[in-house]
Amino acid sequence: MKKKLFAFAFFTSFVFTLNAQNEDLSFVMQKDSLEKKEIPSYSVEKNIVIDKDEIRLALDSTTGAFSLYALPEKGREIALLSSYDSGSASFFALKAGRKEYKLARGTGIKTECRRTPLGAQMAYLVPNVAQVVVDFSFLPSIPNSTRTDMLRVTVYTINLGKNIQSFALKGVFDTVLGENTSAHFSTAARSKVNSETLFTDMSDDLWIRSSNAKAAVQFLLEGAGISRPCNVVLANKENLVNSSGWIPPVQHGKSFTSVLSYNNSALCINWDTAYLDPLKTSAVGFFISVATDGELPAGKKFLSDLANGKTMLGIYSKVAVPTTNVAPAPTPLTPQEAGLSEKEIHDYTKNGTPFVEVTEEQLDPEYIQNLLDHIASLSNDVDKEELARLNSELDSILAKLGVQR
Repeated sequence: MKKKLFAFAFFTSFVFTLNAQNEDLSFVMQKDSLEKKEIPSYSVEKNIVIDKDEIRLALDSTTGAFSLYALPEKGREIALLSSYDSGSASFFALKAGRKEYKLARGTGIKTECRRTPLGAQMAYLVPNVAQVVVDFSFLPSIPNSTRTDMLRVTVYTINLGKNIQSFALKGVFDTVLGENTSAHFSTAARSKVNSETLFTDMSDDLWIRSSNAKAAVQFLLEGAGISRPCNVVLANKENLVNSSGWIPPVQHGKSFTSVLSYNNSALCINWDTAYLDPLKTSAVGFFISVATDGELPAGKKFLSDLANGKTMLGIYSKVAVPTTNVAPAPTPLTPQEAGLSEKEIHDYTKNGTPFVEVTEEQLDPEYIQNLLDHIASLSNDVDKEELARLNSELDSILAKLGVQR
């Protein structure tokens, strides 16, 4: 299979080339400099540790784990996420169709660490299903400052299957800073969160912060250039990790203590499902800000600057929310080209919707279910043309199967 190119319009221009035939982890990411010169975009390394002013980022290709630390002016680094069990308590997970994958080394998943000009990446390959790349890019929260106190996290998912597929993503972060303080978490609207909580809208809360007197880490989940999550859950870490549901159940008011662990709080972020054609890509993005020595991490001022293109990202353009790269609609056959009778022509065109030829792959039950789910997700969408096209495709499939809708 020929190499496929994926273009992402983001704060820099990236081009991904995926070798789908070999299903290895290698694809090329190139960044256009301000002088429009192409530079090598990453180098593969077994382990990566990067210290940038306030932040240390550590990636381990052996386990597929990532770790974050705050770097105070004096003293040792401070873990922002639990380092227990080699840091595997914090991870991303992928749901492809109905099957879930914890993105970590093992169980057939391959991992790779890459050093990039702006930070580092952890790449995960689920053979014949998807490739997920988590990109960590360092940046300062203050325009024109050289002091780094933030990470931009962008997660790309590439469909390696042969059919359209639904993909959902979530991130679990085992925070530690607030567990021995009066507030496990706080948000822009809440000074204390000390029990299980579900957020379905972050427009008032803006962020989830874990902090103590020495350091703070803040997950910015609402604002320009940020992919709005569908659910954010604060709960006991064991409940988040061992939950049988994709979205963890929440008992409002319940403490962060469980039978297995005491006062062990964590954060789970779920993003909306994306429907991807083969070799197409979706992306979600958010920010992590870090502070030390009793300072507050970047928050409202940064979000305001971000919306106005005044951050370091504004060197390239105003930040846009990463969008799903969906294949264009196929060119439909006319009823005459499809060899339909006059009655069939009338039936298929009575709503003004063109006939779409049905392939064998479209008769697969999982494909049909994904199509139904996709149509349901668009029911309240303003794109009536896309909705009509998908309904036409479904009608064609059901007609070929001899099923009345």
